This record gives sequence, C-alpha cells and structure tokens, in this order.
Amino acid sequence: MKLLKKIVVHSISRRSVVKILDVACSSKMSRVLIKPYIRLYKVNQQEIQHPKYYRSLKDFFVRDISPTLRPIDQGADVVVSPVDGTIADLGFASQDRIILAKNNTYSIAELLCNQTTGEFNGGFYLNIYLSPKNYHRIHMPFGARAIKHKYVPGKVFPVNNLGVSTIKDLFVKNKRTCTIFETQAGFKFALVKVGALGVGKIVSNYQEGEWLPKGAEIGRFEFGSTVILLFQKGMFIPEETLQPNMEIKMGQRIGKFKG
Repeated sequence: MKLLKKIVVHSISRRSVVKILDVACSSKMSRVLIKPYIRLYKVNQQEIQHPKYYRSLKDFFVRDISPTLRPIDQGADVVVSPVDGTIADLGFASQDRIILAKNNTYSIAELLCNQTTGEFNGGFYLNIYLSPKNYHRIHMPFGARAIKHKYVPGKVFPVNNLGVSTIKDLFVKNKRTCTIFETQAGFKFALVKVGALGVGKIVSNYQEGEWLPKGAEIGRFEFGSTVILLFQKGMFIPEETLQPNMEIKMGQRIGKFKG
C-alpha cells in the first residue's frame, strides 16, 4: 500500500501533469468547475462573489475577500495568523530541528534555505495547512522589515495527509520561499511559503529591505499550500489554546512578542 501511495504521489506531481493542470485551471472554460468546486470543498459562500464574477477556476482560487471578514487584532504586541488554515503541527525547535507533521523532523537551516543562524533554535514554530476551501492570500503576522528573502525551486508534492505521510522530507523538497523578518524592537521571525500540487506560482508582493505593516497582503498561492512560521528563541509567547487540527483565520491572534 505504501508503494502504491508513492507511485500515485509521484505520478500526479510530475512537471508535465502540473503544467497541464495549471493551463486547464487558467482557461475560461474552467469557470464551469467553480460551482462544483464550491460544493465539493464546502467553500463558505458568504465570503465569495457570484461565481460568474471569476474568469477561471484559478481566478476563483486566488480570490480576494472583504477586509471586514478578517479583522486584524491590533494589539501592540499581538501576532496574528498570516493565513486561513488548519494547524498541522506546532511546538518548540530543539537541537536545530523542528517537527512538521507525522513526526518528520527538519533542519531549521535547511527549511529556511540556509539563511539563518542559531537564533531560531528553541523558538516556537507553527505549521498551517491551507486546504482547497481556504482563502489563499497571505498577510503579515506582525509589522516588520523583510531582511532576507529567497526562492527555492523544487517539487510540487501534495502537502495534505497523503503527501506528508508518503514523501520523506517533503517540506524541503517542494518549491518554497523563505523570508526572515525583523520587527522594530529587533525580534526576528521567519515565514516559509511551501508550494504544493497544482501551484503554478508562489507570489510574493515585497522586496528585501521593505517595511510591511501587520495585516498587509504579502503574497498568495495558486492552489494547495502550507505556511510555516518560526520565531526567534525566547521572544514569542504562543496562545495556550493553539493545538493540532485547530482551524484558524487570517488576522486571528496566535500569540504575542515579549514586551
């Protein structure tokens, strides 16, 4: 059974298959799939425009929503979720490694594209999975400056349960962007956008050196994806209510920086 899963995952993740999916979902004809997609994945219809508003299935997938639907917790030290999604895993880094789903451990340096030092060892991390029903735009969890940014090309294995239970070291094999931010107080945190099956692009709407306020839109995924947050050791206090399999919304409080 495990071999069969591997065959399936590798087959649907081939570049040729991904390219075909991307072209098909970008076509005007794909608009007919929007209503079935909404029903299949139980997308919240209160948060979307009329299906005829969207030019293609991809256009629907990267849809915007009214800011009033995602209020940003404006507490001075409060850190908010950058995305809608489900917490796949969370905890504190140990010995330069973090655990991301199914007890697979990852080197912090490797995950962050070798841009980091030991500042994140012992820091809190949060792995958020974005399912097909979710809003797929990414926002700033806290006001900060982008001090390092890197794009890493790679595979597009699915990041759902099938993918993470089948592919070893999936999160460092998939295409991703790794950005390290620094707050005005000098606290650092990293945000990793991990691509997945069907992702034609990982869009980042900022440059190194740019200051970005909390809640600002900083990018989007085109189909399945994951966001990983990692905070500098000793500088972040997570909300006690956070737990695996918990659904969270963009703008929702996930913790705070030490005052």
